[in-house]
Amino acid sequence: MPKCPFRLLTGWNCPACGLQRAAHALLHGKFAEALSYNYFFVISIPYLIVLLVAEVLKRTSRGEAFIRAAEHPILARIYIILFLVWGVARNIMHL
Repeated sequence: MPKCPFRLLTGWNCPACGLQRAAHALLHGKFAEALSYNYFFVISIPYLIVLLVAEVLKRTSRGEAFIRAAEHPILARIYIILFLVWGVARNIMHL
């Protein structure tokens, strides 16, 4: 696996550190192990599924209200802010 450039330069974990290992653990049904690698990725999977469903509905021209809610700019901003907060929190709390 490639090394994280952010971690190599700073010694801190970036918000995405452990994402590949978490995805691998989830694909093998190891939920607790995936959580140990990257909490944020595992917790954000429902949101990513909602975005995937919205994309499928767009292609079928159905579910306009669902698509608008799933792709609302405020929701995207909240997700980005939480991602950045996770990046700071994981280094402070050593997660």
